[in-house]
Amino acid sequence: MTSVPLLLENHFFTKVVVEANPAYEPEKNEEQPFGIQTEVQVGQHKDDPRRWRVILNLRTESTAEKEQPYKIDLECAGFFKVDHEVEEKRMPFLVRANGASILYSSAREFLLLVTGRGPWDPVYLPTTNFLEPPKGEEKPKLTESAPKAIKKKRVSKAKKIIEQSEEAKSES
Repeated sequence: MTSVPLLLENHFFTKVVVEANPAYEPEKNEEQPFGIQTEVQVGQHKDDPRRWRVILNLRTESTAEKEQPYKIDLECAGFFKVDHEVEEKRMPFLVRANGASILYSSAREFLLLVTGRGPWDPVYLPTTNFLEPPKGEEKPKLTESAPKAIKKKRVSKAKKIIEQSEEAKSES
């Protein structure tokens, strides 16, 4: 059996802000991308160089209030251990790229759960990677939400459910 080069020992959310925007108008903002800004902080344990902490911050980009369905500000912390077979010089790259990806996946599922109970379409964070861009290039800050077809299907399904609910209320 092969060893796992990076082991997630624990992770949790240290900050959770998900606010639905009552001024959001989905019909007017269908074409607007949902902007998410990410920031990754990596730190090595002072006594054990094979133990690392990764903090991932996710925030909505600040734009006009009516363009964003939710205000999001999440911080997720994870604690990782690097296998002894990994070379020391490769550890920072491994921890940053893979640790941040693991936390991002956790944040994606968390946001989908929370916003799935909100008044607007749920937030699907797109796939991404946390590999450092080549020198001289900047990492893009904006990510887009679910494809338009999925959004339209969810909106029409939601409208149908609301109409059925209103019909059932009027019949009773």
